[in-house]
Amino acid sequence: MEDKKLTPQESMELIASMIQNTKRRVASPDLRISVMWGVLVIVTAAAAWALLSTTHNPWYNFVWFAIPLIGIPANIILKGNREKRGAKTYLDTVSEGVWKCVGYIAIGLTIACFIAQECGYPSAWLAMFYYAFIVVGFGAAVSGLLLRENSYLFGGLFSIFAGFAIIICSLCQVPLLYSWVVPLYILCFLLMFIVPAFIISRKIKAETK
Repeated sequence: MEDKKLTPQESMELIASMIQNTKRRVASPDLRISVMWGVLVIVTAAAAWALLSTTHNPWYNFVWFAIPLIGIPANIILKGNREKRGAKTYLDTVSEGVWKCVGYIAIGLTIACFIAQECGYPSAWLAMFYYAFIVVGFGAAVSGLLLRENSYLFGGLFSIFAGFAIIICSLCQVPLLYSWVVPLYILCFLLMFIVPAFIISRKIKAETK
């Protein structure tokens, strides 16, 4: 038996269906892996900002390690729940691949920063800030392109531009103060993860009525 060839119209409908299915996965309450990371990063950043601003104790920078310590186990649990929901679409696979690359870069960069610190260069940890703005922003922008969701694309691009602005400030020796860098950091993660999930959820609810 020969495989049936899809017409251009059928191909477009199939792609649209895949995109819609992926959007439903993103908006589903028990599948919001990206939202979990967004909320975790925002809460951790706010806690670190408050503690460092009030105490000026650099040891509170260790609060940032709550992100991987809490996020990785939560990611494993949520991913297990998602796999029980059924087969993934091609867009799910591509999206997961993008975010896996983002995660691998984070692991490699963290190791590099530890090595640099041991060599007497603690300022190397600034690279993690650049990573959060630019690399994570790129992941969000690609997700926006895959899902055809402008809110993801806007959030990702905003974060990328913010990251390059911080790099320019650093190169020009403009002080990177917690009073403005961390609020910008929080804003970027709101725009990249929380706002798009809310918008997609509203769209899906409107379509199902």
